[in-house]
Parts: sequence; structure tokens; C-alpha cells
Amino acid sequence: MNYNQKNMEVYEMYLDSNKARNYETMNTTYKMYKSRMIDYLSYLKQHEGNKLLLSEATIKNCVSILERYINNCRDRGNNNQTINNKLTAISSFYIWCVKRDLIKYHPFQHKLDRLKNGAFDKRRESYFLNIEDIIKARILMEHNSKRFDIQSRLLWELFLESAARISAISNLKLSQLDIRAGYFKDVKEKGNKIVDIIFLDNTEKLLREWIDYRDSNNIASDYLFITKSKESYVQMQQSTIRARIKKIGELIGYDKLYPHTLRKTAINLLSNLSDINFAAEYAHHNDTKVTKDHYIKARTGAENRSKILQIRREKGL
Repeated sequence: MNYNQKNMEVYEMYLDSNKARNYETMNTTYKMYKSRMIDYLSYLKQHEGNKLLLSEATIKNCVSILERYINNCRDRGNNNQTINNKLTAISSFYIWCVKRDLIKYHPFQHKLDRLKNGAFDKRRESYFLNIEDIIKARILMEHNSKRFDIQSRLLWELFLESAARISAISNLKLSQLDIRAGYFKDVKEKGNKIVDIIFLDNTEKLLREWIDYRDSNNIASDYLFITKSKESYVQMQQSTIRARIKKIGELIGYDKLYPHTLRKTAINLLSNLSDINFAAEYAHHNDTKVTKDHYIKARTGAENRSKILQIRREKGL
């Protein structure tokens, strides 16, 4: 799509500026910001006469434009959290513009409230798979290998065994892999933490198969997950990973399955097997409150009753 050239030029200036100041986040935070801004520029092109981001008219009417953009996002199926993320990317750009004296004031700061999470967003946050779901997906993918290739199966196992975020998974490189020790070393996680991403037997089996396939077909790329672009292989984008996980979800009867669902499922299962402290460490959380509040499935009344009965029996009561 032919975006307004001036819009692209000023946005590239913004990215270059942030690259100088925050180089370590260029392939994570600002890469995502760019994809969200491209979505907004696409909207401006299609529905707002390809307005200039920094024109006086756009700045003056920015709130109204963004309200129409929000409605457009909703029509395309975006939930409130996704829309808030897009607004954050746009706001970050305008904050930079004010600092660089390109505009006099932020056009929608304190004028456009963040959207509250609705029912759909809450369902997404509290969503968990059970052991039966995990095994069922594994078996069905193995019996339908033409539709679910080795990369899809590897993504499934790695998300569930590592509990890593999609940003870390998408950026994994073969040069970071210690397959005998069972982890990827020096992986950049949220907050620029450098961590090891562990994996277990199911992932190891598929990793060896994937590496053998790549060697046999002379596939040269350091990225673990890849897609073919013309004559070369490039890093698989997060949007592609999300689409693959969604496709696996549909296989087992879930219309909306996200990589974050797999992360939460893995952390919750580990907490059930060990304790909240180890689960928080495994999730790379700074404290257990985040883990408990957002990553542990609340027990039902029936589950609590069963747990109490088990404890009483063990104590001879």
C-alpha cells in the first residue's frame, strides 16, 4: 500500500532516534510499535484521505480521527487490549515529536481514555488448557502432518515446556541452542532480562528433527522459526506464529487460542505440580503476586472441596 511518503519519513526518523537510545529493544518493542503504526497509516490511507500525521488539521482533529479508528479496529475484531496497544504506539510517536519540536503539544494525551477490558478480554486473560487438550492437539497434529508441519508442532511443545513469551520464542536462534543441556542461552525477555529458555523431551525430539531437515535442505538461517521469502529464509513474524497457534486451537475446538494462553497454561500446571515460588521464577516474574493474580487458575468450589477432603484424609481426619 502506498502510504503517505512524508508520514513514513517522519516515522523512520522516530525509529532511528529510538534505535540510538534503545537499541536493545529495536527488535522487540519498537518492531511491534512499527507494525501497529503501519496499521494506523493504512487506516489513514483508506478512510481519512491519507492525512499527514503532523499536519495542523490532523493534530487539531486527532481525537475524532482516533475515535473513528477505534471503531474501525473493533469492526475488524480487535479487542480493547489490542486497541490500547495500538494507541500506545501512536502516542509514543507523538511524545517523541513534541520532544523534537515537530509539534507543539501531544494531540490526544489526557483527552482519550484507555479502553477498559471487556468480557472478551477477561476471558482471554483467564483462559487455560488442560492436559487432555494438550495431548489431543499433539496427537491430531501428528496425524495431520501436511497441515501442521514440524514448525507448528515445535511451537506447540516449546511454548508449553518453556512458558516463554512470544517475543522471546520468535527471536530464538540456533546459535543460542545447547540441545544437550536442554535450553537456549542468553535470550532477551521482557524488561531486557537475559534468561535461559528451557525445554524438555518433546521439544528436543522435534528440534533434532527440524535441524536435520534444515541441514538436508541447505536452509541457512540462524533463526529457529523461519518462513521463505522469495529465494531466502527470514525470521518468522509474531503474527505468523499467532496464526499457527490459532490454527492448532481450532483443531481441538477453540476458536481463539493465543500463544499467551499456552504460557499461562504452562505456568499454572507447574504451580500445581510444585509451588507458586517456583512457578514465578519459571515465568521470570519479579514477584509471586503477578503470577498468582494473572497466571494461576482459580479453583472452583468443587475443586476446593476435593482438595480439603484429600488433606483431611492424609491427616487421618
